[in-house]
Formats: sequence, structure tokens, C-alpha cells
Amino acid sequence: MAIPLVEQAKNKVAPYLKKGGVAIDATMGNGFDTLFLAENLNNTGYVYAFDIQPKALETTDKRLKDAGLTNYRLLLDNHQTIASYLAADNINAICCAMFNLGYLPGSDKTQKTSIAATLKALNDCLSVLQAPGIISVLAYTGHAGGAEETKAVKAWAHGLDKGKYCVSITIPTTLRNTPPELILIETR
Repeated sequence: MAIPLVEQAKNKVAPYLKKGGVAIDATMGNGFDTLFLAENLNNTGYVYAFDIQPKALETTDKRLKDAGLTNYRLLLDNHQTIASYLAADNINAICCAMFNLGYLPGSDKTQKTSIAATLKALNDCLSVLQAPGIISVLAYTGHAGGAEETKAVKAWAHGLDKGKYCVSITIPTTLRNTPPELILIETR
């Protein structure tokens, strides 16, 4: 049985979550990645999590509080603003960033990630990604604009300096039609 892409992403990111690290959940959604990052940093590191919908913050805040975690900051803002928050807090290095592109499950499908905002956020994360470090992008291709955003992210990733970054892309072969894709960028 194939491991779901969400779990593959977490399995790849986990080794990069070191004591005192700073992690980004660029698209918090229902808070599962934020919870994963905060738990794995064991209250020694910190997570910045972004979303444009108040419901995402409410759900995520409850999830993290129920888990007894305090090492996070939830931001009602677009992920294209990541750099400004990190700069304001004098953060100049992150160990990882996780992106789940698309829209908040069960919500307004017109409120979704966009190519321009995602590429800016990816570049901003890459500019402060320490070595070793990782960026994971789970790209959903089945919604309006999803295939185009995925294509743009893959083109961006393939254009990175191969001497500095290792890029891998996983597309499940067991799913038909418009399967999600996992894009990983690791520092060398």
C-alpha cells in the first residue's frame, strides 16, 4: 500500500526539525502540519503558520492548545508576507517550510493560493533556508488553477541551482485524473 503524500512530506521534513529551529507552515489550513511541526520541535523551536481564512486560525489554535503546545504564532495573512514577519522578529534562518497549495478543505474554493503569492513565498523561504533544510510543497492539481500553479512551482524548482539544491517530485501512479504532487527542495 502506498504511503499518502502528506505522510511522505512529514517523513522527509521530520529529520530537519532540530532543537531551536524555526519552521514555516505557509498554508495552515486545518492545522495538521502546524501541529506536526510544533510537536516535533518539542517546544525548543518555533512555528510561524499562515492562512488567509479566520476559520483556519480558529481550528489550528484549538488543535495546538488541545495538544498543550505554545511554540507557535498563527498569522491571518497571505503566505507572500512571510519575509516581513521573519524580518520583524529578526529571524534569518529557517529549518523548513511546508506548503499545501489550493484551498481550505470544506470552505470557499475561490479563496485559494495563487501562483504569484506562492512563488514569492517560496523565494522568501528559500532565501532564509539553512543547510541542512527542506521545503515541501504538496500541490493539488484538481481545482481551478491548481494545475497551472503546480506547473509554475515545478518550473521554479527545476530552475534552482543544482549545486545548492536537490529537487524531487513525486506523483502517485495509483491515482487517476488529477493526482496531487509532492515537490521537495532540500539544501545540499
